[in-house]
Amino acid sequence: MDPRVWRRRRWIFVIALVLLIHVLAVVGFVRMPGPLIPVDVSNTPTLEAVLLPPPRPPAPPRPRPAPRPRPKPAEPAPPAPQETPAPPIATSPQGPAEMASGTGGEGTAAGPAASPAAPNGGGAPDGTRYNAPPTATMNYASFVNGVQNPDGLIRWEQDGKHYRLAVETRVLWFKFAFQSSGAMAEQGLLPERYEERRRNKLETSRFDAATGTAVLASGGQAQFPAGAQDRFSVFLQLVGLVRGNPQRYVTPGVTETFLVADTRDVEPMQVQYVGEDDIDTGNGVVRAKHFVRLQRRPNDRRRVELWLAQSLGWMPVRLRQTEPDGTQIDLVYRGAEGP
Repeated sequence: MDPRVWRRRRWIFVIALVLLIHVLAVVGFVRMPGPLIPVDVSNTPTLEAVLLPPPRPPAPPRPRPAPRPRPKPAEPAPPAPQETPAPPIATSPQGPAEMASGTGGEGTAAGPAASPAAPNGGGAPDGTRYNAPPTATMNYASFVNGVQNPDGLIRWEQDGKHYRLAVETRVLWFKFAFQSSGAMAEQGLLPERYEERRRNKLETSRFDAATGTAVLASGGQAQFPAGAQDRFSVFLQLVGLVRGNPQRYVTPGVTETFLVADTRDVEPMQVQYVGEDDIDTGNGVVRAKHFVRLQRRPNDRRRVELWLAQSLGWMPVRLRQTEPDGTQIDLVYRGAEGP
């Protein structure tokens, strides 16, 4: 046989064999089960079908209620007769606290309401009037339980519109300084700033007359109406009241009520006239009117006393404070310096 014919037949045979193999492979792949489908259907898990209820049809819209007819406006009633307004409540020249007077040291009884007092002569119907003392610097011997300490002083300055009050004293080795400053009006002193310096520690309270507010050194605020005083201006306020009308303080029991602030709070304070005493100043005996601060609250054991002398223009000739533990601190007048 011709070799060329043999090679041709051989390639035809190979091509035919290859085609046959491909046909068989394709047919077998289509019929072969896949790897994810189990052959034994008896072990196939049962699938449960849950039938959901058909969705409910949407509820029909509720009919809108028919609008109610608007009631006819009622005819206006005739105006009621106006009542005559009551007169305003009068206050004392010291502020909202009520002035009071009593007799024979039997406590206090309500006195008539006072109108603003003039600084030099004019006054209220009940006899209260304010007359500011002139500028003065006064020296005081200081005693603690009878033992003399370094002298103290009261420095008072005023020009008719403003004032400044400074009180300095020493107790044992410690220096205490207090200062009050502010404006002056017909009814008396209007404090604006109060300072306490104790053992080199300074605390300050401020008072705003426009808003009637006290901003205390403790950080709190309180009402501070016109006429209220601070811890030391209250004594010069009392001096001005005595200067304005000394005859008001003849019968023991007359009591003045003030609203007083310090660095911690604002509270009422009552000062009562209890009589006259003779005060030995070391340079002679001085007749003076004796005033006592009454208890501010139950069990208040601190006592403050003040003696005002006519011979000194009604300025203090003696001041005494008795502490709850019985310690007594005395300031006794020794002399005055020039203004």
